[in-house]
Amino acid sequence: MCSPVSTFTRLLLLTAVWASVQAEAEPNPPTLTSRGGAWPIRRQWTPAETTHFAAWVEGIYQGKRDGSLIQRNANLMAILNDARMNRLLDPTFAGEGANPPPGKRVLEHAERILDCGKLTVVLPAYYACVRALPWMVSRVELGDGDVRTAPSNTPTGSISTLNCRSEAEFFRRALEGFSSGNYRILPGSANAQLSDTVPVALRPEFLQPGCINYITGHVLVLARVTPWGDLGFLHSSTTRGGGVFAYNGMNTVYGFPAYGDRDGPPKPRFEGLRVYRFPWAEVNEHMRVVSLRRRTDAEMVAFGYSLEQFDAARRFEDEGRLAEDGFEFSRFHDFLRYRMRSGERVPVLRLMETYADELIGVFRLREEFVQGAWRDYLENGPITYPENLTEQNIFQAHGRWETWSSPSSDVDRRNSYFELRDWALYVVRWFNEQPAYFDLSGLDAYEIRSRAAMAHALVGIKNLLFSRRSMTYSNSRGELVRLTLLDIEARLHDLSFDPNHPPELRWGAPEDSDERRRAVPTFTPTPDGAQVTMEEAYALETYYRSVSRRKTGPTGLRGMEGTREFRLLFDDALAEWYPLTTPSDAILSHFGDPSKAVALEAMEAIPGPADGRDGE
Repeated sequence: MCSPVSTFTRLLLLTAVWASVQAEAEPNPPTLTSRGGAWPIRRQWTPAETTHFAAWVEGIYQGKRDGSLIQRNANLMAILNDARMNRLLDPTFAGEGANPPPGKRVLEHAERILDCGKLTVVLPAYYACVRALPWMVSRVELGDGDVRTAPSNTPTGSISTLNCRSEAEFFRRALEGFSSGNYRILPGSANAQLSDTVPVALRPEFLQPGCINYITGHVLVLARVTPWGDLGFLHSSTTRGGGVFAYNGMNTVYGFPAYGDRDGPPKPRFEGLRVYRFPWAEVNEHMRVVSLRRRTDAEMVAFGYSLEQFDAARRFEDEGRLAEDGFEFSRFHDFLRYRMRSGERVPVLRLMETYADELIGVFRLREEFVQGAWRDYLENGPITYPENLTEQNIFQAHGRWETWSSPSSDVDRRNSYFELRDWALYVVRWFNEQPAYFDLSGLDAYEIRSRAAMAHALVGIKNLLFSRRSMTYSNSRGELVRLTLLDIEARLHDLSFDPNHPPELRWGAPEDSDERRRAVPTFTPTPDGAQVTMEEAYALETYYRSVSRRKTGPTGLRGMEGTREFRLLFDDALAEWYPLTTPSDAILSHFGDPSKAVALEAMEAIPGPADGRDGE
């Protein structure tokens, strides 16, 4: 039998453990009360709350990347109704004093009009509603031209949860007219302290899931930071109502040009990684909310407000490199990875397998979209190419072209491929600096003692993985055509974005191939009434199938003949790190056809670098 003292001691220990569990489960206990408004407000935004928000966003991302097929294909409503993806459906995570989630009609409306900008409104507003937090969305005044591409815009006011009578009113007003143009606010400009976001410091404690990445005409939600410093994003687009996608990573982080006079300080821009300007609830002596306002720049320092992105950009621009902790970085991504990594070793083979799985998944999803576009063409006729239209181009248009063309999403898909290539180059560059940082399990077939040997191994593994992953598409006659990831890699710049083209051209069927010859002929109309034949339009659109960024200027069907952006594919980019025989040449001589180079043994037969010798 326990003595009274031991029993009391146990109770104290149990109480302490329970208090610890409760404190861990609730990072930000409710302290406020409110009357009226879109929903009750019981909490302020704090750094601890933003970390809780980050965990919620990352839960959605994990479902989109690693969940079931249904979860990976889930649209907005499906995500928010799935307790495995939406952790706010768990009362413990939602916390004390949580509000019910927004109603079904509110979310159905949001799903119908969802695009990249509106996703960055819906996610934090949904979270704020359930967690009983305040939220605000800015109204901006057009600077010049299209608000999405204007030189700059000016905030003119805000819509807050306190000045709306219901959640339905808040979501409706917040989403109406909101676009990525809301983020084109220059720090320090007129009314900038009413902006929705501020630039964020490149530090793990600040650059967390829930931050955003703004690039001209497009915005994404940061949703994951890996232990080795890679970033992953969620985004949406107008090409598929309610669709939320998770195939963008470091490829969308372009670096941030520091414009301005060489002799003066860098002038920050609005592009880059940003954190929300979290609202502050003013309260009376009874802790009742009486008003909401934006936090100032000074108040946002606690949440990561910093212009260091632009300072780093200036140093890269002026000196071509940046030094930190005894290391020199010649690329912004390398610097960013170094800043964000936790120190865990990089599992090279496992990450390459993950990249390959995600890439084939991206293209399988594309096939669903291609088939939807083809059905629309057959049912409703040709779709006009937005040529010489005011404030429209192929990347930013209206109507059926905006719905069924794919120039923007194809940019993302190409960049997802080049993210793998650039990641592999990062591994090669850093191998000499910190070889112990890389976990080489599974790469025993290669004696990796130099950067050249590492490059050689990565090419072999990539080709093996790509050969083992495939998909099928349905051609214009309803027949299934199989493509491996190696096939898609070879066609990367040949995938048509034109919704008037049959699936064969949408999937880049080679000229003079049986695959191409079986395509049902079509034409692409232009606003002046011309009807451009399928083959001519495909040839004229070559440049736009090669670009790595969305264009904001005119994208005429004619005028870009004979030009294209050129980036080395994986094998050729890695081959520059070792001498003599390139992988593609060796495979060609071994098999006669590089698309058939599927065996790791063949790659191992390629003459590799001498032990310990670098091929720089």
